[in-house]
Amino acid sequence: MNFVKSSLKYSQVTLTVLLMVFAVGVHSLLTMPRREDPKITIRTGLVLAYFPGANSAQVEDQVTKKLEQYLFQFEEVKKSKTFSTTRDGAVVINVELEDKVKDPDVFWSKLRHELLVAKTLALPEGVRGPIVNSDFGDTEALVIGIESDQASYNELKDYLQKVEDQLRTLPAVSKIKRIGEQKEQIVITSNSEKLAQYGIKFTQVMNVLKSQNAISPTGNVKTGTAEVPLYANGGYSTESQIASQIIGTSKTGDVIRLGDVARITRQYQDPTSTTTVNGHRALMLAVEMHEGNNIVSFGKDVDAQLEAVQKLLPSTVKLTTIVNQPHLVDENVGHFIREFFLAIVSVVIVVILLLPFRIAAVAAMAIPMTVAVTFALLHAFGIELHQVSLAALIVVLGMVVDDAIVIADNYVELLDEGLDRWTAAWRSASDLVVPVFAATITIIASFMPMVILSGSVGEFIFALPITVAIALSASFIVAMILTPLLCYTFIKKGLHDPSEANKKKRTSLLDRMQNGYNAAIDWCMRHSGVTILGSLLTIALAGLLFTTIRQKFFPAAERNQFVVELWMPTGTKLDKTRAAISKIENVVKKDQRVTSYATFAGTSAPRFYYNFSPEVPVTNYAQILINTTDIASTQAMAEELTRQVDALVPEGRPQVKLMQQGTVTKAPVEVRIVGDDLPTLKQIGVQVDSVLRNTPGSAWCVPILWKIITG
Repeated sequence: MNFVKSSLKYSQVTLTVLLMVFAVGVHSLLTMPRREDPKITIRTGLVLAYFPGANSAQVEDQVTKKLEQYLFQFEEVKKSKTFSTTRDGAVVINVELEDKVKDPDVFWSKLRHELLVAKTLALPEGVRGPIVNSDFGDTEALVIGIESDQASYNELKDYLQKVEDQLRTLPAVSKIKRIGEQKEQIVITSNSEKLAQYGIKFTQVMNVLKSQNAISPTGNVKTGTAEVPLYANGGYSTESQIASQIIGTSKTGDVIRLGDVARITRQYQDPTSTTTVNGHRALMLAVEMHEGNNIVSFGKDVDAQLEAVQKLLPSTVKLTTIVNQPHLVDENVGHFIREFFLAIVSVVIVVILLLPFRIAAVAAMAIPMTVAVTFALLHAFGIELHQVSLAALIVVLGMVVDDAIVIADNYVELLDEGLDRWTAAWRSASDLVVPVFAATITIIASFMPMVILSGSVGEFIFALPITVAIALSASFIVAMILTPLLCYTFIKKGLHDPSEANKKKRTSLLDRMQNGYNAAIDWCMRHSGVTILGSLLTIALAGLLFTTIRQKFFPAAERNQFVVELWMPTGTKLDKTRAAISKIENVVKKDQRVTSYATFAGTSAPRFYYNFSPEVPVTNYAQILINTTDIASTQAMAEELTRQVDALVPEGRPQVKLMQQGTVTKAPVEVRIVGDDLPTLKQIGVQVDSVLRNTPGSAWCVPILWKIITG
């Protein structure tokens, strides 16, 4: 039996099924996972190794080159984008994988195994690592700062633990990382004269401390009914216990304690990096969310936990959310949804204005059902709600109403031909199944080439053609099943009812447009030469305008965030880097458009945006992450700072960077110079730097002397 006839014959079943699908669609819209941008696989990781005591040349020769040999055994490694940085005592290799690698975690696991073999067979004694950091590509959902100038780092650490414990109660919380912690150490200070006075040797003190503070098994006590383990209580927990440690006896038999010959103090280690929030001493938590959860709901749950834990903290300690991805997603996706429903209303209004009311009403009623079916299918196929999928829905919205209009128009024409309503209803769809289906497939096919795009670009844009295909397929199904039923129910007669033939017909807007179109066609046919020439000139004009349009595949991200990066000369101490970045920080904190900011010296912010690439910790690098009141303020302030930062820190290379969409890049143009002779490389690098700086449109250029990996 014809499926259109069946849907009309069993109208109660048809309506019940459609209403159930409509309910599923509404539920999907409210509960489906949301994110700002499509998920992109980050194919970047780090390989780190430490060789204490070795200079950079020794590290390169004995560690870096051997690690390279193992790395380039794998076809997954993209050699053109993999580079290493070798310095005294350490090497960091930035490894990038080929676009064909779909699951990088499998490769990182394999690489860890191979590097264990390399450490055993090829690396010298004393090398720590190599370590594979595959979390380098993880994007944080929230970065929360706990700030206070009155609390010490140790106290902030305790408060941070409370926040972390509170957040771990949430099922959606994945990884939590700490940022900015400063390690404590016990420093024992003495001099050789004082030790000699008491007849104590330095090695003697070291051996006593090591043996006393060691944790080792001490045996068990067995009874007839139980076996009880013994534990030694010799470990140190306070400075006074260390000072009271007996290290020997004098010639007169007096006991000598460590406090008699040395000064014991607790202090922080020399920092390798520091973090501040809004200019105050701070530690941070970077929080990730498990995939598949609604990030907006996740953000609300986190906010509730933070409110609860804030009540447990002193008034001098403040929690500040530096990166709030759930809030950004809520705003951006909410903005897209508002635009989407505004587009639906606009289409409905246009249809009602241009078509006879009965046809327009039927076509308009099909739009909500089509949209609901689309959301239900998107959720079923695992397509998340983000700017690309919503943009695809906005693009295709004008097309999804076409099928319903064609079916309704055909129904009215069949009524005008004298068919009864039942026959006209099922034939309105059955007669047009092939042409409507062919048109739907043609439009879908025009978007399908986007599916074959590879790499990060392909992953970013993948949801667009799939969403278009789902929306148009839903439109076809609704037009074939629901529209005939609506026509049969609400349209009782055709447009040319014989009983109204003698009545004066009111000229509608559609009639006026049709008359104008007919007149234009007549004129073009009478002046065919002018029409053809005008068409060719239009093509030429379009080509000319195309050459003047700025071309960019991905636009800048619309976020109220940006960063200021600072590179000081290689080898700059952390204190000097902090002093330099504070000059820019002083300008930032005075700006009324800034809502919050975080400063990182010696390190960078974690990956808070998929396109943001953190830097490897070095003492000559610093960064400020700035949040502003709105997107317009971000762009204006970024432009102002771009003109100021060079004068503020002339001894360094500052750069103001807005967030970008698309593939992860350090800069729009990257030049790599490969060779074995370092002085020649430096000379060529200076020449390339000069060319880039003198190129029109070049805003910023930083030469970085990497040790290049060659295959």
